[in-house]
Amino acid sequence: MICELETDTLSLCMQCGTCSATCVSRYSFNLRKILMEWISKNRHLESNAGLWDCTTCLNCQKRCPRGIPLTQIIIDSRKMIIESGKAPPDIRDMLISIQKHRNPYGESKHKRSEWMKDLNIKHAKDGEFEWLWYIGCANSYDPRGREIAIKTAEILDEMGIYFAVLGNEEGCCGNDVLRVGEEGLFESLREENHLVFRKYGVRRILTSSPHCYNTFKNEYQGYDVMTVLEMIYWGIKTGILNFRHDVEAKVTFHDPCYLGRYNGIYDAPREILASIYGIELVEMSRNRENSFCCGGGGGNILRDNLSRPNVIRAREASLTGADIVAVACPFCLTMLEDGLKSIGKEITVMDIIELVHLAVFGE
Repeated sequence: MICELETDTLSLCMQCGTCSATCVSRYSFNLRKILMEWISKNRHLESNAGLWDCTTCLNCQKRCPRGIPLTQIIIDSRKMIIESGKAPPDIRDMLISIQKHRNPYGESKHKRSEWMKDLNIKHAKDGEFEWLWYIGCANSYDPRGREIAIKTAEILDEMGIYFAVLGNEEGCCGNDVLRVGEEGLFESLREENHLVFRKYGVRRILTSSPHCYNTFKNEYQGYDVMTVLEMIYWGIKTGILNFRHDVEAKVTFHDPCYLGRYNGIYDAPREILASIYGIELVEMSRNRENSFCCGGGGGNILRDNLSRPNVIRAREASLTGADIVAVACPFCLTMLEDGLKSIGKEITVMDIIELVHLAVFGE
């Protein structure tokens, strides 16, 4: 629940500049200025277009020496602008699409499960299941994401996971709706999802996107939530999932903000990669809790962020000499593929699911 921040909390700011130096969008907006506007209650922020470049990566908030909830300040500032009806056109269009179609891409909700029509995937309405696999908007609509979703289904089948999906009844989790400040729409989505979950007796949710995971874990109540990566890691440790093929490659892993800083999942993806025969894992200079954001969060996956954090991160990845940049988020996949193209580097970006699939099934 978004709440107004107390001036007493904000007055702790000593203007050290750590937040601005940390910010991935520091070239397009000034976080220290926004903080001072909050303290002075001079909040005429609709003219601050750079406010929407915040990716809600949480790095500034984690590094603030006074513990000020900086990311929440950004979200509350956006909330004020949303309520005033002065949101930028691209943010407004995204919210309208989610409201009408339950996805940010402007695609019909009836197309959500098109990719699985030829696959033997159980629907929740067809009987009992242990896990609801919540596929998410990106993996349902983006062609690249759909490839990963198909591979995910095959891996879950290989492991014998008793799962079902919602098909076209799946909606938007609302994570990025909440981050851009549209609290009313988020609450509507949450209630709608609760009703569908209750309809099918959902208790355990398996997510492909860290954004969905973060929302169901921290903004919903009453569910046991796990990422597909955590399930795969468990399968490797217990011997349920066995690798039959080598994958010869030097790989660097990019930590998604909503998997890492928000939820502290750093080891599982690295342990999965390290367990695949032939992979040499190399780290970027900024990794784990200090990882640099891809630039796609906080509503920016469909926007042109003037600071181009995906290009900065692509350069960091290229410095490792890796053949493959492994990701664990559909937004990171899109952003880093675009970033590497922008700098002319022929480095492959792959979801960890794709590397696991190679190790299990081969080419």
